[in-house]
Amino acid sequence: MSENQTQATYEKITSGVEKLVAEQTARYEAAVAEFSKLQSKGVEQAHAWVNTATRAVQEQIAFAEQLGGEWRKAVLAATKSATEAFSAKA
Repeated sequence: MSENQTQATYEKITSGVEKLVAEQTARYEAAVAEFSKLQSKGVEQAHAWVNTATRAVQEQIAFAEQLGGEWRKAVLAATKSATEAFSAKA
């Protein structure tokens, strides 16, 4: 094999390897970009879920507070009514 043929073969191999490396790098970059999109979407969905859960808990707390207030009013009214009923007979 002559020196020119050896050089041509070497350049052909080198060119092929460079092409493979460039293709793999492009694939890796595309995969990382896709992963980044998915990660961002996942974080966004987690934020939405936490906000929804927080809102639901806040509504439950407000309802419990309202229910407690109504219960206290009812107990107070019943107590006053019972007191008046017993006081009137005495």
